[in-house]
Amino acid sequence: MKKNKNLKTNFTNFWQGKLSLKFSFWFVLFLGGGLLSLPTFLITDTYVDSISETLTALLLIYLLFYYIYLIIAYVGTWRSATYFKRKKNQWSWGTIAKVYIVLNILNGINQLIFN
Repeated sequence: MKKNKNLKTNFTNFWQGKLSLKFSFWFVLFLGGGLLSLPTFLITDTYVDSISETLTALLLIYLLFYYIYLIIAYVGTWRSATYFKRKKNQWSWGTIAKVYIVLNILNGINQLIFN
């Protein structure tokens, strides 16, 4: 029971942007999103046309999970970047993280529409 409470607390803290930008960006968004995106490189029209209905359903469930994960990762990282306090005479890593998120979203939309 305690493990579930810790998981819920960690998720809530991430969603609210209370976790460090370093953790949110590098572990949740970059590493987690990157690992979850690996199967998407195999998904082509030819592949989808050749698989069974059951595998197609599993593929749709995976894609749904993947996009929900991305939304959560983007929101949590964005909020974490908002709370990031830059040091004097230093680039604002929070702004850089937000630009990265916007470029990723635009690239995803581009891929969805034009591919």
